[in-house]
Amino acid sequence: MGRHRDWRKIAKRERRRKIRKHNAKNRDCWPSPSCNEYKQWIIDQELLEQQEIEQIEEDNRRENEKWLQAELITITRIKKFEAERQRNLQKQLVAEAKMREEWEEEKLRREKESQRLKQIEEENLARQAKFLNSLEEFLNGNLSEPPEGLSTYRETKPNMELCPFFVKTSCCRFGDQCSRNHQYPAISNILLATNFYVHFGLENANFNEYDTDVMLEYEESETSRHYKDFFYDVLPEFQKHGKITQFKVCNNYEKHLRGNTYVEYLDIRSAVRAYRALHSRWYGGRQITLQFCQITSWKNAICGLQSRKRCPKGRSCNFLHVFANPENLFMYYDIPERKPLTSKTSWRWSESPERTSPKRKRSKSKDREKERSHHRHKRKHSKRR
Repeated sequence: MGRHRDWRKIAKRERRRKIRKHNAKNRDCWPSPSCNEYKQWIIDQELLEQQEIEQIEEDNRRENEKWLQAELITITRIKKFEAERQRNLQKQLVAEAKMREEWEEEKLRREKESQRLKQIEEENLARQAKFLNSLEEFLNGNLSEPPEGLSTYRETKPNMELCPFFVKTSCCRFGDQCSRNHQYPAISNILLATNFYVHFGLENANFNEYDTDVMLEYEESETSRHYKDFFYDVLPEFQKHGKITQFKVCNNYEKHLRGNTYVEYLDIRSAVRAYRALHSRWYGGRQITLQFCQITSWKNAICGLQSRKRCPKGRSCNFLHVFANPENLFMYYDIPERKPLTSKTSWRWSESPERTSPKRKRSKSKDREKERSHHRHKRKHSKRR
């Protein structure tokens, strides 16, 4: 057994030696051109090189085709862009020519329009001068009828239905923004002074969210006394220009009716004369705004339930709630002949808004209001204590 193992070792060693010898022999013959393996390796290398060259040529051909295709697309786009640029340039030239032509036409049109407006202005000036002469003749009594230009109406929304409240009261809570038509006469025998009468009782009578107790110690009799002073102070100034048939002052709480003063004259001439004299005058530090209005029926304009104090809406009603005039003046529709009121010139009337005025005596109503405000102030302090 031991001999066989030794033999196996010797056999393995010899086989390894033969293999090394064979390999060494092959290494020695590899560089020589006569070696078959070397020749085969050379052939394989040439084939590989040929395949690489063919692959490189194929890749170059493909890349060249791609480049030619891209160049063709680019040339097409450049040609299209150039054609588009030429078309845009042509359009721009046409537009500039058209714009130049339109500008020339606009220039001619403006010249014609300016000449037309100048002519219209001259005609209007001539018509206005003629109208003023006619108005002066009408006010002086040389003409029995008013000029033709004053017999028209100004409409806010022509061809629309008339506003029923404006037809009756010449006032609307929506003003000229109303969806219905408002007709303003050029002249009439009735003058309207909007928000002319001002008093604490009217301005603060509604609920005040900041001071809910503002009206607790206020009495309506104070407003009545104040209105009486206002009536005797204002009426003589209006009576200077003609005979008055109606004098109504609203005591509504609504803003579009509050303090509105309606003055109806016997004829249109007196109303126009009063408008020219009193419009934009100053009374009590506030400027008066007068306008002509048309009241077809005072019975339809004034709330019928007011006199009986049964109006469900109170003084928030959109019909006229009017003050009771002193001595029942102008409270009826058939006005008897009466002498116009005469009074001394009031300090409240002025031609400008200047506050400087001569010294004057305080009226009893003002003294009473000051005394009441003093008592209210004392009561507030006593409650706090």
